[in-house]
Amino acid sequence: MSTSDLDDFFGGPAFLAWSRMGNLHGWGGPLPQSWLDQQLDMQKKILARMYELGMTPVLPAFSGNVPAALKRIFPLAKISRLGNWFSVKNDLKWCCTYLLDATDPLFIDIGKAFIEKQLQEYGRTSHIYNCDTFDENTPPSDDQEYISSLGAAIFKGMQSGDDDAVWLMQGWLFSYDPFWRPSQMKALLHSVPIGKLVVLDLYAEVKPIWITSEQFYGVPYIWKVYAAQLRSKHRDAWVDLYSTRRYGQSVPLIQEGWNILYHTIYNCTDGAYDKNRDVIVSIPDVHPSLISGQQNGFPKYGKPYTKTVIKEVTDSYEQPHLWYPTSEVIHALELFLSSGEELSRSNTYRYDIVDLARQVLAKYANQLFFEIIEAYQSRGLDQVTVLSQKFLNLVNDLDTLLASHDGFLLGPWLESAKQLAQNQEEKKQYEWNARTQITMWYDNTELEASLLRDYGNKYWSGLLRDYYGPRAAIYFKQLRESLEKGEDFNLKEWRREWIKLTNDWQNSTNIFPLKSRGDALNTSRWLFNKYLRTSVFIA
Repeated sequence: MSTSDLDDFFGGPAFLAWSRMGNLHGWGGPLPQSWLDQQLDMQKKILARMYELGMTPVLPAFSGNVPAALKRIFPLAKISRLGNWFSVKNDLKWCCTYLLDATDPLFIDIGKAFIEKQLQEYGRTSHIYNCDTFDENTPPSDDQEYISSLGAAIFKGMQSGDDDAVWLMQGWLFSYDPFWRPSQMKALLHSVPIGKLVVLDLYAEVKPIWITSEQFYGVPYIWKVYAAQLRSKHRDAWVDLYSTRRYGQSVPLIQEGWNILYHTIYNCTDGAYDKNRDVIVSIPDVHPSLISGQQNGFPKYGKPYTKTVIKEVTDSYEQPHLWYPTSEVIHALELFLSSGEELSRSNTYRYDIVDLARQVLAKYANQLFFEIIEAYQSRGLDQVTVLSQKFLNLVNDLDTLLASHDGFLLGPWLESAKQLAQNQEEKKQYEWNARTQITMWYDNTELEASLLRDYGNKYWSGLLRDYYGPRAAIYFKQLRESLEKGEDFNLKEWRREWIKLTNDWQNSTNIFPLKSRGDALNTSRWLFNKYLRTSVFIA
């Protein structure tokens, strides 16, 4: 297989996780040989250090995801094309990767070679191998015997290269895809001898599959343990001591603040801050650049200021919901601010005060946004103009807040990507990868945005002021022009402008600060007084 065959297979550095899951191919690539050499060298250093520390590294195994060229080289092999993964027009240039059927003899041959090559390259192994064949990809058949044969072949490929191999599989596929009903789960999990397959359930704090699957039907599993799962007495003690461990000293008001956060923001396990109370569902958590559809010529939204009391919160990823009362989190922020003089020298405290203020102001932005939509629906041009400017000012103020701590800067993300480059061409490619991953990526047309817009979005200084602010301004401009002309909202022109803005931003190379500016505590206090002191939130 030639280098050019692989160029179409591997995605760019910022998208390799999705390449590995078989979601896409080639996007952001090709990978230069210099990058591969750098990564191999780093991997060897990381593994050596892990072994020194007594850790147990997990190496990858062959998952069946193969380059298109394999069909040419092995024309009789059972190779099928997977379905579309969020591309706009099923563009085969990027989507619909190829999967070698695990029942094909070639699968075990490649699986064996894959393990053997790693042992040759790294010199040793902990015998644990990760393989996720069906993460966000549905198997071609739900027949239990077929699924069982897939699992057995995947493990045999590992075992052929390492007699002591243990398969470590993420449990995400069982959470994500309704395909995995009990019979299908059992078929996959029981296809490998008990003890030779371990499920790593990384989503258990939100959707614990072990509860609904009879503890993965007897298969060993690993899941996250949070304070929420501790007994009440130990849990409260753990939370009380957390702030002391984090900041190096005990501050009663901060402890009270963390208790509030534990019962609100950090309690998403059951979707509510208290099982015994109704859940107040309010404004969804959105970026300042929330976009709309259209209905009868006007942007389509739910009723502004809708406040609903419900007993349960949906698990749907598309259904925004708020599982905590904003007023209590504002109170937690007040407690954090009141302890500022005692803790202002703590870097972790400064990080937390920026993060908490950012979260509360984001909820304020939600409310302000809906006020703009309400004014638009009432055809209040002056009100839309005033509120829109207030919103844009808030975006800039948020950017100023984020700029006050190194942990919320865009600059280091971009610079770290560029520093990996060996030449100007690679530098341009790596920066484009970094910019695209956090904005809009995969594919788009002039009038159709990628379905993966804001998929990896961040609240970073530089990103709000340079991208989200201008993007919101385009939307508000279209709202005002619609009212001024007495015409429908120009959906096409709005899309054209913000998609172009996004593409231009991704291709730009302007520099952003690498170090924080301003005082985190004073900036947080200033914005609290400016926006939150007299504000009334819905929840």
